[in-house]
Amino acid sequence: STITTLESEIADAYAQIEQTQLDLQRATEDRKAANFDFQKTVSDQTITIEVLKKALDRLATFYDFLQKKGGASFVQNKQTPPVPQKEYSKNKGSTGVMEMIEKLIHEAADLRKDSQEAEGSAQAAYEQLIADTNGSVEALQKEITSKLAAKADAEKDKLSAESDLSDTNKELEGLSKYSSELHSECDYLLKNFDLRQSTRSNEIEALQQAKQIL
Repeated sequence: STITTLESEIADAYAQIEQTQLDLQRATEDRKAANFDFQKTVSDQTITIEVLKKALDRLATFYDFLQKKGGASFVQNKQTPPVPQKEYSKNKGSTGVMEMIEKLIHEAADLRKDSQEAEGSAQAAYEQLIADTNGSVEALQKEITSKLAAKADAEKDKLSAESDLSDTNKELEGLSKYSSELHSECDYLLKNFDLRQSTRSNEIEALQQAKQIL
């Protein structure tokens, strides 16, 4: 029936809302976990870069000092070695160790950058999921409201129909009773028709005889 169908559809809409909200809850938990990993990765790589840069600075200072000391072996002065340049790849005093440190710094920086880009994409996808979920829940809630109203109307119509049916049945019962009584009366009339006809004929004959006597 219409009411049963509406009840089923309303229950299904409620189930969809529950499942949608459950999916969002799980996605939120996953997003928090992923963001925690992201924060840790960025923090670890930032610290790694800082430590490696300090080590590179010290090595650059050391090699630059050795170069200056060797070039001034015949010149006695107490000048402080200059601060090494930051472009380590162009530093003529670089060694294999320094090049390896530079590579590690670049790798850590790339990992941090990739993590930031991935985090941005993941966060955008999560925010879109929230928007989609809210839209779906809102649509389902409107559907439920509409079908609840339709169900109420259907129940009202059903009650009205049942009341009309009851009234109709009462009318039919009355008509049936009247029909039965009428049928009985007709049977009586038909049963006594011949007798009344005979009686009437006798009455007419008696009147004629009386008229002749007079």
